[in-house]
Amino acid sequence: MKNKILVVIASLFLMACSDSGGSGSSGGTGGGASPATVPQPEPVKTQDLVAPDGFTFNPVTAHTLEINLSGSLPERTHLSVYSAYTEGTDGKYIVDYDSKVIDAALVNGALTIEFSLAESQSTIVAEIWSYDGSLPIQKEFAIDSNPLVWD
Repeated sequence: MKNKILVVIASLFLMACSDSGGSGSSGGTGGGASPATVPQPEPVKTQDLVAPDGFTFNPVTAHTLEINLSGSLPERTHLSVYSAYTEGTDGKYIVDYDSKVIDAALVNGALTIEFSLAESQSTIVAEIWSYDGSLPIQKEFAIDSNPLVWD
């Protein structure tokens, strides 16, 4: 009895999964009409593409930061430049330390440093840290001129 039930269930399962639906016909879709063919567009070749004059695939721009604060800083200071930050309610900048672009030591309060930024970056924040434990000096720069100057 168990074998008969298994055979019936297996037969029903196979009929449900077959294309013919158990009707015994071995012909195609039964509708007689073939589906309309959709014309395919011609593929675009790389040699057919045109870029405007002055277009570059390089999304990175080079910048220079010149700092000359000699005489107004302690002897040992360090510069950090950040690309992501927000302005706090007190007017100070809250930088995202994971967005550090570059850092370097200042020598007698002066430094000229070159770095690269994404072309879409419009502003940065620079911080000068001293080793005496005081809060950093911060300045925001708009990336609209080169070199960027802090004096």
